This record gives sequence, structure tokens and C-alpha cells, in this order.
Amino acid sequence: MSRSTDLKEPDPEQLRLAVERLLDETVDRDESLHIAADDVAVSVPMRFGSDAPQATWRFDGDVTISVDGVRGPLREWVALHEE
Repeated sequence: MSRSTDLKEPDPEQLRLAVERLLDETVDRDESLHIAADDVAVSVPMRFGSDAPQATWRFDGDVTISVDGVRGPLREWVALHEE
């Protein structure tokens, strides 16, 4: 079930900075993130670009996320992944 909101689209630069902060904090801590979701839908671009097709990921339940790695700007990680 998809729900629409009246929220404006997030600014890509602000979103990137938020993801970088979240990743940095997650790498620095030794504990996992635990998230409980109830019928959440997220549109995820399948590639970079404003015209990229999007997949819809749906979550309903618990998710545990643990990150193991080193800190670094998100752009560097994306460039490394593309190599």
C-alpha cells in the first residue's frame, strides 16, 4: 500500500550530507541500528541521474543494520564502487 504525503522533495545535497553523517556515526559506534517499520515504502533510484527508473522497496517488520568500515566522504565510496 503506497501513501503519498504533501512533503516537498528533499534537497539532494542535504540528503547526501545527512547520509554521510549517519554513516560516519554508524562506523564510529560498535553497536547496530535497530529499526521497526510498519508498512513503509521507499523509492530507490536504480542508477544515478534525474531520469533514472526507480524501484519501490517495502518494509514491514524489524531491520538491523550494522556497518563495519572506515570513515570517508560518500562521494569517495561511490567513486570506489564504480571502479
